[in-house]
Amino acid sequence: KPKTQIEFLDDENAKKLYMALQKTNNVKHKTAIMTLLLTGLRRGELCGLEWDDIDLKQGTLTVARSVTTVNGFGKVEKEPKTESSNRTISMPERLIKQLLEYKEWQKELAKSLGDRWVNTGRVFTAEFGDKIHPCNVLSWLKKICKVNNLPPVTLHSLRHTNITLQIMAGVPLVIVSGRAGHARTSTTTDVYSHFLKSSDKEAAQK
Repeated sequence: KPKTQIEFLDDENAKKLYMALQKTNNVKHKTAIMTLLLTGLRRGELCGLEWDDIDLKQGTLTVARSVTTVNGFGKVEKEPKTESSNRTISMPERLIKQLLEYKEWQKELAKSLGDRWVNTGRVFTAEFGDKIHPCNVLSWLKKICKVNNLPPVTLHSLRHTNITLQIMAGVPLVIVSGRAGHARTSTTTDVYSHFLKSSDKEAAQK
């Protein structure tokens, strides 16, 4: 099929969003968007995350399921997009610290709600611990952008941002592809060919 123009943030706008997140008072919204920006997860993969998938000591995150919406059925939990989408990746130190802070916040919230709290084991939940609707995450991102006078961006653009910045930073393609959960490195080269060409010119100069 014909290639579509991917939407992503350049490094300056990615930094602006990151700095805006640091000023965000809602720790759940802040942590969710930071996770997307710093790992390149898909929206459904984020909504399917459970605390058992995250090893804060080792600093790793495992994608084991995804949540999507189907007309007439609502939220549907399924296997990740492809076999390679089921993956374990390392997290940056700043995200590990943020998740630790958020986990403590969630524990206190559960304690304060008592038997009203639904223990689903999910990392990101609805108000009382229920499984979250993927559209909720987009509303969190829109609110953060609006409050900080940033141009509106999509959740999937954060994934593209993460991947393109890795490529521009010279991360080996096989690593980029593996972290993205692409079935083949050719998927990465097809979608991000423009950025690979830019990196190739840079490599020639170096």
